[in-house]
Parts: sequence; C-alpha cells; structure tokens
Amino acid sequence: MFARRLAATLALLLAAGSASAQPGPQLLTVFPPGAKAGGAVEVTFAGVGFDGDEKLLFSAKGFTAERVGVATADPKAPKGAPAASVKFKVTAPRGFAGTCDVRVVSKSGLSNPRAFAVGSDTEVNEVEPNNDVPQAQKVELDTTINGVVSAPTDVDFVTFKAKAGQNVAVYCLTTSIDSRMQADLMVSDSESRQLASNRNYRGGDAVLDFKALKDGDYTVRVSQFAYTTGGPDHFYRLTITTAPRASATFPPVAEEGAGLASWPLAPSAAMVDLFEPPSRGGTPRLMAANPIVADAGTNLTAAEAQLVKGPCDIAGRIAKKGERHWYSFAAKKGDVWTLEVFAERIGSPVDAYFILTDEKGKVIVEQDDGADTLSPNQFYTKSDDPGRYRFAVPADGTYKVMVSTREAAVQFGPRDQYVLRIAKEKPDFRLAVMPLTPHVPDAGTLTAGRAVALVVYAFRFDGFDGAIELGAEQLPREVKCPKQVIGPGQTRGVLVLTCEKPAADFDGFVTITGTAGSLKQTARPFSVTWPVQGQQANQPPPNSPVLTRMDRGPGLALAIRGTAPFVLTPTETAFKVKGGGKVDVTLKITRDTSFKEPVAIYVATPGFGPRPQGNQPFPVVGTAQPNSTDIKLNIDVPANLPSGTHTLVLRSQSGAPNPKGNNSAPRPLPNFAVTPLTVTIEGVPKKK
Repeated sequence: MFARRLAATLALLLAAGSASAQPGPQLLTVFPPGAKAGGAVEVTFAGVGFDGDEKLLFSAKGFTAERVGVATADPKAPKGAPAASVKFKVTAPRGFAGTCDVRVVSKSGLSNPRAFAVGSDTEVNEVEPNNDVPQAQKVELDTTINGVVSAPTDVDFVTFKAKAGQNVAVYCLTTSIDSRMQADLMVSDSESRQLASNRNYRGGDAVLDFKALKDGDYTVRVSQFAYTTGGPDHFYRLTITTAPRASATFPPVAEEGAGLASWPLAPSAAMVDLFEPPSRGGTPRLMAANPIVADAGTNLTAAEAQLVKGPCDIAGRIAKKGERHWYSFAAKKGDVWTLEVFAERIGSPVDAYFILTDEKGKVIVEQDDGADTLSPNQFYTKSDDPGRYRFAVPADGTYKVMVSTREAAVQFGPRDQYVLRIAKEKPDFRLAVMPLTPHVPDAGTLTAGRAVALVVYAFRFDGFDGAIELGAEQLPREVKCPKQVIGPGQTRGVLVLTCEKPAADFDGFVTITGTAGSLKQTARPFSVTWPVQGQQANQPPPNSPVLTRMDRGPGLALAIRGTAPFVLTPTETAFKVKGGGKVDVTLKITRDTSFKEPVAIYVATPGFGPRPQGNQPFPVVGTAQPNSTDIKLNIDVPANLPSGTHTLVLRSQSGAPNPKGNNSAPRPLPNFAVTPLTVTIEGVPKKK
C-alpha cells in the first residue's frame, strides 16, 4: 500500500523561475461577507500583499465593484492577522441567490478566493455593544445580520418581534462562507426561556427553527462554541426569516440535468458528482448513475430484504431508532459489481456502513470507513463513508446488502440519508486542480515569458490505472499547455501552463481537462482555505489535513501579471532512465540586467531528490549563482516509480518570500514553470 501511494504521488514537471518580487496577494477576510440581490454595499477586503491597482474577480457574472480609495497598511497588525485592506462598493446582480467566490487582483497577481453570499432579505451589519440581552440589536424579521465574534468571549445578541403561531428559522453561516467560527446558536423568549439551540449543523454552521407561542420579543444569542477562539476571521451571517426551511431533501439522488455543486465541497466529497441543494437548508444530492430506487421502509430484517435489480442507486434514510435496511439482488458467477454507500459526502451527518452476505447469510464483507486518501494534508479525501467495494461474484445466486449507521441507536431522522449504489464495474477517474503550495492559500498567477505550476489530483476507480493526458481550454492567446501526463497508476501530477512574452494582463477562468482514451473529465478547482499558523511556505506541510474546499465558478481562476526577472531553460526536455536511477538536468539561466540574485532550485514532488528532515525547510538541490549562465542537477528517481511516461517538476525561489515587518502570515512562494520534462521509466529493478 505504501509503495502504491508513494508511486501515485510522483507525477513530475519542471517548475523553474521565481520572481524576486513579493508573491501575489492573500485574501483573508471580506466584511460584510455578503449583500442583498440588486443592492450596493461597501465591503472591506483585508489580507496581505496588496500592492496597488487592486480590482475584484467574481466567480459569477453581473457583479460590479468600484474601488473606494486605495489600499492601506496596518503596521501594528498582530502576528498572522490581515496587514492591509482595501474597500470596494460592490453591487450584487438582481435575481442572483446563493454564494459566489471573490478574489483580489493586484499588480503582483491573483489572490485565493473568499465566499460572498447574496440573499433576498434586508441586510444590516452588527452594531456593538450587543453583548447582553438589554443591549441586543433590534431587527425586523427577514433580516440578515453580518457580524464578527471579535474575541473568544464575545457574545452577540439580536432581538426581534414575532407573532403567535409564526414559524421562524434562524441560520448562522460560518464554515460555508469561509469563516473559522464554530457557531453556538440559541433563541429564547421574552422571559429568557430557551426555545431552541444548535451547533455543528454542517461544519461550523448552525441552524434552528421554532414556533412563536405568543406575540412578543424573541432573542437570538450567537457565540463561538466553548469560547475558545475569536478574531476578524470569525465572521458570520445570521439570517432570521419566516421563509420555510427544508431540513433535508429526499431522495438524496437525482437524474442528470442540474449543474454540479458550487457550494464549498471538502476534498472528501470532491470526487463525487453532486447537485446544488434545491432550497435553503436542503442537503446536496448525488447525480444518479443508474436507475433510482426508493427504500421501501419495510426491509428491516434479512428475511424482509427488498428485492432490487442492479444496476441501481437506492435512496434511503434511517428514519427510526436502530433501523437496518436490507436489499437483495441477483448476480451471476464471474460478474464484477461495485458496492458503494454515500452519506457523509452528500451532507448526511452519519457514519454509514454496509454488510454483504450470500443467500444463506454468510458474511462476505463488512465495509466501514474507507482507508485511502489522495493526500495526507493538502487534499485529504478520507471520509466516514464505507470504502468502495469490488465484488467478484463467486457463484450464481442472490446476495444481500444491509445498510445502517453507527449512530442508529441514538441518531435518526430526515437528515440521516444515504445512497447505496450497486453497479457494474466501470473504470473511470475524476480530477481536482489547485495551486502548488500545499498548506497556504494561493492562486494561479502567470508572468509574461514564464509559466505556472499547478497540482492535479486523480481519483481512480473500478480498476482504471492508465496514464491521463492533461490539457487546458479557454486559455488566453498567449498561454499554452504543453503535452504532459499523470503517469500510470499515479494519483498526483503537476500541470504547467506557459505564457509567451509579451502578454497582456488577464484575469479570468480556464478549464483544465484530463483524457485517457475515450474518457475525458474536467478538473474541479480547489484552494487551501486558511494558512497554517506558525508554518511558512518553505517548510513541509503539517502532518494533519489542511482546510481545503472546492472553488465556485466556471473553472480554474488564472491571472497574467508582470514579467519574470530571469528564465531557466532546460537543454533537454526528454529523458529515459531505469527505475531507481538518476536524471541529469542542465538548466540555462537568462537574467534581466537588473537581476543579480542567486536562484535556489528545489524538488517540487515527493520522493525525488533529498527529503526534508522533520519540520525543516525543503532542501535545495542546486543554486544558480549571480554570475552563472547554467546549472547542472542530478536528481534521484524513486525505485518504485511505475514504468511508463512521467513529467518531472522542480521549482525555484529567489529573494525573500515574505515582506519584512510585523506581518508574518505565511504567504505562498512564487513558482514559475518551464516547459515540462518528459521522463520515461524503462523498468523497475528487481528487489535484492
């Protein structure tokens, strides 16, 4: 397993060149984090590295933004906090409902995304002091309050009037709008009696509803759970509304026809084809791959198993305490079926599992949490859903599947849904693309005459093990995508987009694709949400998952800004080597007359060259001195890299990656790529 995972991470390309200028901007907070459709609001964008001429890039059409003044710096900003801000008057389009992404574009490039939500209710900002019931901020029903828990012990109160019999829903959005806050939500009546409370509804978001028993004042209390953290990154959108709330959408599977999800999917759900929730408070739905079958509700024992005909997608929910749902299907010897249960990945709050038995009740397999992940940190895809199971039918007969959840004895209801997929084996893959830096928010920025390197993760299933050729569409005229691949069996590659010189400034969206024979998939773009505090970008990623979510919008966000001060060009672009051998690379360096700094070169992919020791910075594999015109590198090739075609990647760094001063929030390192190098592995040596 270790060898397979290691080999799967070793897609290579050469990422060289790194401007001596500072990296692109980093966007940390947006406040208010939303607006009313058709309305205009002054929004403050705060972060690091704003360097002039800022503009905004939205993932949805129809938004307009007018800069108010210029970016200002805060030299007294605490460690890791936003050190600069810029204001825009943002107008949201009429008829738009939902959440989009917004990015800051400056002279140095493109920032990471932040969520910007648009609703139909009246919008107000939190007004302090509101830290106790007598100070509660007064609002009307059908109002959204944009607020911040500025310190761990900060508690915000909001009061409103309701009439007897009115149904009122309260939403506190945090995780779904990129906030670090874990909301603790409570509502009480005028006599301080608690009527409802909620936390951890989905991530840090909280949702509750209640029925007003009499005319009068009602108070909502918002705080950070356990009062452990707070600050400008603990922003929220609190909506108090009489609009109907859907706690779940059933069935959680739908026929193809709607667009893919655009809410912030985590990597665990990234490789699943999902639809948007159809209503406020609804849950995601799986895109049907087979005929849809509804759980009969009477299949609670093996003897009562519901007969289904495969292939099918079965929609079920654990509606009552302790339910276990049984299904039976006929299969012939030699057939290969796949069994998979979707629950956590489609928004269900349960830990599902399934048991496969033969006709006599003999257990063939009990399948619980999947063991694999595409990345231990940057793209952590492990979930509580059962691992996909390949069932090679041993004999003609009827087989039974039982589906339930580990919490069924104490947790059940309309949200505890699942989809059981019984399907014939069909080899395929899905792709995710994101910036190279594994633990710092970053974005794709090209410089004229150079290129950008992006990580591409490949989720392979049902035995698909072939090479995947990467491509790009909707590119600006000056941007090219050289031929490059994710090698056989690998789950990680790196994609290089090159930029001709001269090139006009650009900021927009492009499409990244992967092709393998008749199979073609579009890569879904992802970003690291928050930097890991206390860890700089030149250090290895932490030994824990990083917060990462899917970008909203039509594709991968990309910008062209500036010109690289030097160019690294390989003298050869194709190599043949035995597994466990070495690749000798010579790079020619061409400098602008004003650029006199040394250029340090690093291995950008795991397994090649020297490895970092503990939490130390990545080791240098070579340095081009200020007066040098070339540099020779000798790079180890992993002994267990599969035979076939691969793409080799290094990166270079020049100058300080972070500005001096109190601001020490980890920033992405500037990475620029040259034409990718093709490495053909001719054979893996036998073990001694």
